[in-house]
Amino acid sequence: MDAKTFTDRVLKQYQQFDDPRAQAITESLIKHLHGFIADTQLTNQEWEMMWEALMDAAKFSAKTNRNEFLLFADVLGISQLVEVANSHRPNNAVGSALVGPYYRANAPMRKLGDAIMSDDTEGERVNIRGTVRDSKGQGLAGAKLDVWQAATNGLYDIQDPKQPRMNLRGRFIADENGEYHFTALIPTPYPVPTDGPVGVFLAAANRQVYRPAHIHFIVTAPEHETLVTQVFSEGDPLIEQDVVFTADKNMIGDFKRNGDHYELQYDFELLDGESIYPEAPIKD
Repeated sequence: MDAKTFTDRVLKQYQQFDDPRAQAITESLIKHLHGFIADTQLTNQEWEMMWEALMDAAKFSAKTNRNEFLLFADVLGISQLVEVANSHRPNNAVGSALVGPYYRANAPMRKLGDAIMSDDTEGERVNIRGTVRDSKGQGLAGAKLDVWQAATNGLYDIQDPKQPRMNLRGRFIADENGEYHFTALIPTPYPVPTDGPVGVFLAAANRQVYRPAHIHFIVTAPEHETLVTQVFSEGDPLIEQDVVFTADKNMIGDFKRNGDHYELQYDFELLDGESIYPEAPIKD
């Protein structure tokens, strides 16, 4: 029996789904996985190595309460490809990006102009301001912005017991003109976790493990598509080598020095559509 005949035999057993979409996804998955095995002529030893790696990832995820499978998807470009495949944004619009593993639900509501970090948080400050607009350029009154970033040590609050709870996180509501402003830190590059199976994989591939410096945003308004994005720093050499393939030219901000702090002007464009909020990996 050749490979194609065998694949057809398997496909015939998956024709009874009640959900047509589930059937289409399953059929495509089978075809691509079987095609991968046929193309690479995968050996028995290589197959054993692969499922052992999956078992290691499962054990590590259970032990650390960190989704190592999601991190695998990130460093293989799968997570960002899902965003790209589902994004209908024009090339000149702000780019969409993955939420990432450190997004935390229920960040504190803050007033326009507030800082998202505690007063004793180390790092240079940046005043960020801009306008949330619709596709026609009109400001969206009451648009909501959910913001979070890592500290200068490269750690988020949930990774660092020395940081106050919900440090470097905040939610803001734009004014009647769709304008917003707040204070954050100049972002810092940081490595993805390398203490598990993903770290072993990246070392074998001889890949650098850092994310370029960035600040996360989720921007929403009624009857408009939710925008999940990240803002990177112009000139950061890591942008072309982002370990999770998220950084792109339409997500770059110009952080300009102004005396003892920095300034960033950054506008967001929301397209007409349904406002669906992403699921937070960290719920509290």
